[in-house]
Amino acid sequence: MLSTKELLSSENKSRDMFGEIGSIRNEVDETSLQILSLFRESISEIRLKEPESVSAYFSPDYSHYIVVHTPLNNRFPDIKEEWKLRFCRDVGISVVELIVAETGSAYVRGLMAANGSKVYAILPFTSTDAEKTKKAEFPENPMARIRAELLPAVLPGIKGETILDIGSGFGNLTIELAKNNPDSQVYGIDIHDSLTGQAQMNAEVLGVSNIEFKTGSAYALPFERNSVDSATCFFMLHHLEDIKTALFEIKRVLKKGGSITAIEPQAHRHPHGPQLSESEWKELFEDLGFTVETESLERAVVLKAVKRD
Repeated sequence: MLSTKELLSSENKSRDMFGEIGSIRNEVDETSLQILSLFRESISEIRLKEPESVSAYFSPDYSHYIVVHTPLNNRFPDIKEEWKLRFCRDVGISVVELIVAETGSAYVRGLMAANGSKVYAILPFTSTDAEKTKKAEFPENPMARIRAELLPAVLPGIKGETILDIGSGFGNLTIELAKNNPDSQVYGIDIHDSLTGQAQMNAEVLGVSNIEFKTGSAYALPFERNSVDSATCFFMLHHLEDIKTALFEIKRVLKKGGSITAIEPQAHRHPHGPQLSESEWKELFEDLGFTVETESLERAVVLKAVKRD
């Protein structure tokens, strides 16, 4: 973590170079910003000090912008050296996508800064910039890559009047579920307030109204017995210390005939948690009262389990 002296020095250098033009609003804290590879899909508001200047900074001619802002008060592992170079030096520098600009504010995706951070410069980002930065690509998260490959095929098959996404994180996949099921009520559950708060902000800015995020534990879901048609757990179960207890709790809230769709990395494809094979995952679900179909892919196991009683 940066010391107070280092933070003040960074702030002073930022002011000297650019001068403050606005501030940032989002719902995350420094802890949740440790998950930058997932947070970069989230939305932040840039509030300008001179509200009438929005049109001067944001133009319909550009979809992406370079934003110079307060650096993160984080220190990432050495394997993520580029994160430290980009976001944790004298200033932070983010390449963002404009979602919408309105009087006094602009909403952007990909702004790697904590709530309350200051903005010092906003510049249009062009294909010329992209060509110059090929050697400084954003470090990829292996699980994020697997999600991107698998979920387009899995999400359309998840249906129900009430859908519950457990371990929803920043809500990106939960929002896709809600978009795919506009007549359903979709809920996202995560244990961290900062994640559920940011997920709700993302949904509101995107205009997805059939969704609600709640803070809660997979071991004590805030839902009545037999109240949920479909549940989802995307790359979540292997993070838990007691998977059986969580599955019992999911079974409790599912209606009879309700289903849970889970995706888990193949054994030895992740650095932590139980290293279960496809057959071991299937046996675990069946022992708890589910009828299970599985599909083994190169890097993940997809489980579709239906509650029997």
